[in-house]
Amino acid sequence: MKARIIKVITSTLKAIKADATIYLDSVMQSSKPFYLVLSVDEGGTDNVGLNVQNKVYLVDVAFIDNKETTESKQMIEDLIAQCGSFFNVLNIDGNQVFPDNYLAYESDGVPHISFNVAFPQKIEWSEI
Repeated sequence: MKARIIKVITSTLKAIKADATIYLDSVMQSSKPFYLVLSVDEGGTDNVGLNVQNKVYLVDVAFIDNKETTESKQMIEDLIAQCGSFFNVLNIDGNQVFPDNYLAYESDGVPHISFNVAFPQKIEWSEI
């Protein structure tokens, strides 16, 4: 599932900014003037019924600006503003998934967006 989430998030980011370079979170630095770092991690489960639980994935996108000009800062602010609507609904495997806990924040001077993606899973009980 993680690979499918990465694919959908990457294609959505490319729809917002076609020429953006996107790295997974294993990349710490790049010489590119602007790039994105995508992190998708399992976040645990949340019980939503007797036989159903939501498996949650945590998504974080960092917007790295190596130029730090007024124009590049404005571009990042515009991208972050667009991301809120672009990530309102994700189509994954033919299902509409509604991310929650969307947050735009800054950490160590780097702008980020983060949100959770949850998928319901049926719990099958076995008799002991």
